[in-house]
Amino acid sequence: MNKYNVLHPFSFMPNLQDKTEEDIKGLYTFLESGKGCWVNDDKGNKYFYATTAVPTVGLGNTRVVEAIHKQMERLSFASTCGQTHPYVQKLAEKLISVAGDHFSLCFYTMDGSGAIETAMKLARQHFIQKGLHKKSKFISFDGNYHGTMFASGSVTNMGIQESFGEGITGCYTAPFPNMLRPPLEGTEEEIMAYCLQQLEKLIAEISPDEIAAIIFEPIQAVNGIIPMSQSFLQQVASLAKKNNILLIADEVTTGLGRTGYWTASEYYGIKPDLLAISKGLTGGYFPMGATLISSEVESTLIREGGVFLHGSTQCGHPVGCVAALELISIIEEENLLDNAKHLGENILSTFKDRLKDCEHVGEVRGQGLMISIEFVTDRQSNNTIDFSLGERFSQELRRHGVLGNYFNGILLLYPPLNLSEGEATFLTNKVSQAINQIFGGINKYE
Repeated sequence: MNKYNVLHPFSFMPNLQDKTEEDIKGLYTFLESGKGCWVNDDKGNKYFYATTAVPTVGLGNTRVVEAIHKQMERLSFASTCGQTHPYVQKLAEKLISVAGDHFSLCFYTMDGSGAIETAMKLARQHFIQKGLHKKSKFISFDGNYHGTMFASGSVTNMGIQESFGEGITGCYTAPFPNMLRPPLEGTEEEIMAYCLQQLEKLIAEISPDEIAAIIFEPIQAVNGIIPMSQSFLQQVASLAKKNNILLIADEVTTGLGRTGYWTASEYYGIKPDLLAISKGLTGGYFPMGATLISSEVESTLIREGGVFLHGSTQCGHPVGCVAALELISIIEEENLLDNAKHLGENILSTFKDRLKDCEHVGEVRGQGLMISIEFVTDRQSNNTIDFSLGERFSQELRRHGVLGNYFNGILLLYPPLNLSEGEATFLTNKVSQAINQIFGGINKYE
């Protein structure tokens, strides 16, 4: 048998010198097919697929697949460097119509990291062209995940930088109001007030004249699906505006329906200057991202014409644009925003009720169809459960037919927006059974 040759992202890799594909199948779930909310592995097992926010309308959606097939035959590739095709403008118009009319431009990327990288460059260029060359620094929040490129990784605050050394200079971190693991003890109001005070203090220490943008996730995704409060984020937006600092919304996970709104910014009642989307843009049918640009930034960027010296050969790929347009049509026609709100509320309330007496469940959180359950040793200390116990739970969850994303003591669940009532019930039942099997202490249910 041949040596295994793949380095997987964000995955512990054993020494591969004597490992084959069969060995790796014993370590990772080996998926062979999927349809809707479900996937099948090489051993004939069927799982509910809730691992990632990418499959917005599930796997193998006939409408999206057919639209891609037709576009492949019509025009399988077209550059947007000094060229164009019918779908870049059509998709840009659609994205602006659903995300907010204060946006006026759309820049296409290959993924979410690229969308954030684009936003950071746009923020710098915006101020350079205004003659404010010192405004080049960025503030993000503790626990935020913004990507893996050189700039986007520099504003990601989850311990990733330690693997690669120093990123770009001028990136600062403000405390995040994580109510289960707050930066200080106190009431929710006191914790939020502290975080705002520290952000304001940081802005003053750096100097508003040197800060280009504040970057935020309205709901921290990778860090455990931790929502900001509406009042906190609105006050962050006010601070940015007061100090002539751009606001970059990282909606790579939350964008295009995941929260029950087209954007989480809509739910929070804010209007960011730049907004990054990716996962929900094409639902995994094509690698793609986008950065939406406000009218104010556009007026600086190309007021008298100009060039944005950034991009990729495959930006605005026609197949990706067609996939995104079809996916958005499905969301609209099948009323999936309301479905995400309704079933998301049901799933969240079901878990909160069933798990309220489980001493090892520290918190159940979520918005729309992004749900997390954080496990602790006990509710007094809120310490994270040890790795071996988490590994047992992860295996038990698979035995119950669910693939979730278990990371650092937290189970993340991202059901597709078009799941049914029956599938939502399956998910809550099986996750509850797996928790009860490993931790015990949940309320009984039919």
